[in-house]
Amino acid sequence: MEELYFDISTLQSLLFERRQIVALLDNREIWRKIPLAQRFAIVDSCEFVTLMGESFTEQTRQMLESEIEAMDATIH
Repeated sequence: MEELYFDISTLQSLLFERRQIVALLDNREIWRKIPLAQRFAIVDSCEFVTLMGESFTEQTRQMLESEIEAMDATIH
């Protein structure tokens, strides 16, 4: 059996970055201070999708779309 070398330093930095993103999304006060257009840009970025995964990205996008629908319902 062939042994493979895996550089865990990269994995550790990705996990740290992922935890930061989850913490940001969980802190609604700070997350909502970011303009909606910029939040969409963050979620739609390749970096976000790569780091967080497609299903998490889709859930976050749906959360943002629900926020827009709520604002639209309030206006009308």
